[in-house]
Amino acid sequence: MAWKRVVLRIMCFAFLGLLIELFFTGLGPAITRQDWELEGDCSLWMIPVYGLLGIFVAPVSGALKKRHVPLVLRAALYMVLIFAVEYLFGALFDFLGLEIWNYSKRPLNLHGYITLTYAPFWYFLGLCLEYLYRKLDACAAAWAGGYDADALMRCGLDS
Repeated sequence: MAWKRVVLRIMCFAFLGLLIELFFTGLGPAITRQDWELEGDCSLWMIPVYGLLGIFVAPVSGALKKRHVPLVLRAALYMVLIFAVEYLFGALFDFLGLEIWNYSKRPLNLHGYITLTYAPFWYFLGLCLEYLYRKLDACAAAWAGGYDADALMRCGLDS
């Protein structure tokens, strides 16, 4: 059951990441051009990147909480880690000849792979990931354990 739980966590984070990306890439044109169709874009290459969150959020969060790192500082550390992962995968995708994103036209960018203008969003996302991880892990555990739909609907609500 443990491997099923991990696989389900990876899948949940992967698809949640794609949904969030679709929403936010569609939100920009909605705000700037009054185009309310919310036609976002994303890349299937991002599935493994988002899926990694299903593996790494718990150990990082657990270690920080164990050391009694305050929430505000944990969020800042998550933000730095998100920037590091974004830079690493941006460089990797670039090396592979894939241009999944390019921030070179945005201010405060580093090699077009990251832009500091996203710092507030990554800060907030870090906070959300810590919370979401508990909920998604509870759902993954219930699903991997073979619970029915009612149990899945209740999963994570008591934590």
